[in-house]
Amino acid sequence: MPAHFKQVSERELEQIRRDCQQRVKRMSWVSAGAAVIPVPLFDVVVDIGVLVKLVPEINRRFGLEPEQIEAMPEETRLQVWKRRAERGSELIGMVVTRELIRRSLQGMGTRIVAKQVTKFIPLGGQIVAATLGYWVMRKLAMRHIDDCFEVAATASGLYPQGKR
Repeated sequence: MPAHFKQVSERELEQIRRDCQQRVKRMSWVSAGAAVIPVPLFDVVVDIGVLVKLVPEINRRFGLEPEQIEAMPEETRLQVWKRRAERGSELIGMVVTRELIRRSLQGMGTRIVAKQVTKFIPLGGQIVAATLGYWVMRKLAMRHIDDCFEVAATASGLYPQGKR
């Protein structure tokens, strides 16, 4: 069944953003919990699994899954792709794969390595690893929410091209 494009108000977009931010905060605790387990790269595997589930969910909420974008009028679709490129987001409107998530995590590489090392330091190291796990997950997902908000606002005609 094809998706249908529906313009949304700024108030609706703000509510979607708040809902997604709450979901990200909850899921970031999963990442923090996985970071304290002293198994090398276990937390990275968990993070990738969480993001593979979370990113498409955020895209869907903002109306930016591939089939939702295809249902947009051509002019709107072009604005979406242009705005997506301006924001530098690889995760909007794409089928999210583990490889795509892995590439997104590479930008956080230093923090991920630090998290791997610190979890093996008794007691304090696990706290640091959990904090880094929470922070990395939250930062990456919140950036995606902001990208989706801006692109969805442009698609709904709330912000003229190139504004904001």
